[in-house]
Amino acid sequence: THDPGTVRRKRMAGLNCEQDSNEERCCRYPLQVDFREFGWDWIIAPNTYQAYYCAGDCPPIFLQKYPHTHLVQQVNKAGSVGPCCTPTKMSNISMLYFDDDGNIIYAKLPDMK
Repeated sequence: THDPGTVRRKRMAGLNCEQDSNEERCCRYPLQVDFREFGWDWIIAPNTYQAYYCAGDCPPIFLQKYPHTHLVQQVNKAGSVGPCCTPTKMSNISMLYFDDDGNIIYAKLPDMK
């Protein structure tokens, strides 16, 4: 059987791309963050994490998923403000680190990936 809801979800799902991708539409690209490279030696764990970033064009056909952007496009007919590629959901990461007094702290940092 054909489920239009499933087709719509697949069509509206974000794309995952690699660094060497030629994709022009909005894509989620990998971005490995290494805290040691920044000299952030107070972070115990994780040493690295996958932050990801979004880049690419958002064609007007995809605007129906984002009512605010669709409204901006309708009001701004001249096109000085275009749709941009941004994450629609962010996740927390768990982290162990030393505070200023040398205590080990466990924290969940919001919206980090």
